[in-house]
Amino acid sequence: MRKIIDAAQMKLADKDCLTAKNMASHELMDRAASAFAGIFRSLIQHKNQPIVVLCGTGNNGGDGLAIARLLDCDGYNHVEILIIPTGTDPSADFLYNLERIKKTSVPVRQIGQVSALDFESLDIDVSRSVLIDALLGIGVNRPLDGGLRDIVRYLNGRCKRVVAVDVPTGFRSEGSFQDDEVILHADEVITFQRPKLNFFFPESAKFMRSFFVADIGLREEFIAELPSSFSCLEQSDIENIYRKRETFSHKGNYGHALVIAGSIGKVGAALICAEACLYAGAGLITVSLPQEGRDALYARLPEAMITRPEDLFDERDYSAIAFGPGLGVRATGLPHLFKKTKAPLVIDADGLNYMAKNQSTLTALPKGTVLTPHMKEFDRLFGSSSTWWDRIQLAIRKAKELNVIIVLKNRYTFIVTNTGDVLINPTGNPAMAIGGMGDALTGLITSFIAQGYTPREACILGCFLHGRAGDRLKLEGQAVVLPTAVIRKIPYLLSEIE
Repeated sequence: MRKIIDAAQMKLADKDCLTAKNMASHELMDRAASAFAGIFRSLIQHKNQPIVVLCGTGNNGGDGLAIARLLDCDGYNHVEILIIPTGTDPSADFLYNLERIKKTSVPVRQIGQVSALDFESLDIDVSRSVLIDALLGIGVNRPLDGGLRDIVRYLNGRCKRVVAVDVPTGFRSEGSFQDDEVILHADEVITFQRPKLNFFFPESAKFMRSFFVADIGLREEFIAELPSSFSCLEQSDIENIYRKRETFSHKGNYGHALVIAGSIGKVGAALICAEACLYAGAGLITVSLPQEGRDALYARLPEAMITRPEDLFDERDYSAIAFGPGLGVRATGLPHLFKKTKAPLVIDADGLNYMAKNQSTLTALPKGTVLTPHMKEFDRLFGSSSTWWDRIQLAIRKAKELNVIIVLKNRYTFIVTNTGDVLINPTGNPAMAIGGMGDALTGLITSFIAQGYTPREACILGCFLHGRAGDRLKLEGQAVVLPTAVIRKIPYLLSEIE
């Protein structure tokens, strides 16, 4: 996992690198500029493209000057620099790089008054140019005001393309945004060493289309020791958790999963959840669903067993239980379930909706239960939040208070553990935005718990593989990815890990 750190900690990591590697600060800036330029070259390959580097007078502006010099050296023929004062005194590294750029043929213009009117009078056609935004970096901790706000307002909607250095101007690395804040809209952000936490929240979509992480060589061992509740999952986490099947193993070694799901008109939710359970490797699976859905289950999943709701706990020892997908009014059986079994629970959909209407069930949740809400389900359970930052803080409090794991689903899914850690899953894509995708995820998590993984491990495996399967299908040319296609990709991904 890669720890996600805040802006203040990133500055500490910079200082540590300078000390540990005996570097001057402008040398680290050169390293950052080189990493940025490497990604920029892959994005903007046409070297006759006009490029305007918009520089502030702090260290982000110094980055911009260094980037402009490297792009000029690399053969980009139409690079120009516009410097706008962003503080009382220019930083030392900005001044250092300003002297270096003056030794090149790159034109540099500076304005004294910070206003949109002065910017407009410079006769720069931003509608034809790629704008490299190096105006303000991660030091911003309040909304833009005055002339800088006017300039950003002027630029928004006028630029052909904007590539931001580290963060878009006015964008904060962490914390809530106000509704009326003015932030420069970037097409791409090339950020240094770590994605910023706010990149993962839906509010960021207004200000950036995509981001890329440029490794600038900060010491990972130092970052790993910094206190943070947030981490981003990686492929290596999956490889470290997943256990290859033993040679002499049998179905009894891989657990017995129970899926309580489906109702009239929503049998598909039960089928998808059960199928995901099977394809992720549960040794046995039993499905409880209404009479009307049993023929469909027999036809689609002959591997699954069926039980009537009244026979749920007749001498059977389940390893994990999924409760809720498409369940409808049958969700009223949740309190009875708490009393009848000690098996780990994964509660989704109508199970969550029932709990939202019957808040006393929250305090009765068994330790280690996994809740898998999307945003609306989460808000119904725990109360509305005005921003995603606030929603995640609430999820942390509730996961610790109830001793459960909350899998808060979105473009980037947040696995909030009962210890208050937040594991961000980076896999998945908009092609997966279709009904039934959450039912598939519930089935995957339940399957891995049934096989003996801890709830935390199961959530990591389920979320990462679920998204990775969707990513593969998107790369293979599917503009819309169905849950059943995702499910059938899972065994191949597991084989690759083995």
